[in-house]
Amino acid sequence: NFYYKNTLSTKQKEDWKKFQPKVVELMQYYSKHIGKYPYKQYSVIQGGDGGMEYAMCTLITGQRSYGSLVGVTAHELAHSWFQFLLATNEAKHEWMDEGFTSYISDLAMNEIMEQNITNPFKNAYKAYIYLANSDSQQPLTTHADRYHYNQVYGISAYNKGEVFLAQLGYVIGEENLKKTLKQYFKDWAFKHPTPNDFIRVAEKVSGLELDWYLTDFTQTTNTIDYAIKQVEGNSITLERIGLMPMPIDLTVTYTDGSTEDFYIPLQMMRGEKPTNATIIKDWAWAYPTYTFKAAKEVKSVKIDPSELMADVNKTNNKK
Repeated sequence: NFYYKNTLSTKQKEDWKKFQPKVVELMQYYSKHIGKYPYKQYSVIQGGDGGMEYAMCTLITGQRSYGSLVGVTAHELAHSWFQFLLATNEAKHEWMDEGFTSYISDLAMNEIMEQNITNPFKNAYKAYIYLANSDSQQPLTTHADRYHYNQVYGISAYNKGEVFLAQLGYVIGEENLKKTLKQYFKDWAFKHPTPNDFIRVAEKVSGLELDWYLTDFTQTTNTIDYAIKQVEGNSITLERIGLMPMPIDLTVTYTDGSTEDFYIPLQMMRGEKPTNATIIKDWAWAYPTYTFKAAKEVKSVKIDPSELMADVNKTNNKK
């Protein structure tokens, strides 16, 4: 259902008509990628002072451009899954609502609006890394009313929460993440899940140990920073500078022009994500450096070519 005022301009009313089929596509996208919307109706209503989600409707201001109508509704509609049907405690675990909603709505917008962005989470990563490099970051376990600054709440809940999911795809593999979201909805809709409930679903789907990921990324302000310390002949030495550990994707370019992808498992994961890369020995968190020998003489090395790891200093990721 769509309710909007007849006092809107002719162009604005045309935009309200035009964006209605896109809302249907959004509903279908979320039902496919999370779980089926269980009710027979949903309403988009002109009202409020911005955009606000409710159980079976959203209120949005009407005097918007077509793209803004779609974008705001994409976000507010996605709340029907994470705020309404899954219903985590929004004051205690705000990032599980706003962050997960931002993640899936950015994916939906990229597909439905044909944005064709290689990394639709790029802005979320940029905002999180900005916060992580400031002196203002607080852990995601902070109660929504206890953040020192509103901006810190916003980046934490929306952006770091989104990065939590996007980066989990880097850790366990994109297909495992897709399965995790569906299983999460299947197991926990109407049951008010906690962060541990979500990560346990991800562990069961992927077969990997992930308590370290939940602990470091949500319960601390530890940051990720890996660097290429030395490249000599075919020997490569990496360094972990940040306190948060991660498995490492690495692309090596040889002097003959060929390339090879490597995957360095994190020992505490007790396994590897699905990958076509060459899997080499795992890296125990306690060791600050890691050295291995590639097959041929090395020209250059790049850590995390997908840029889905939230490394707070990318200047040392290539050598």
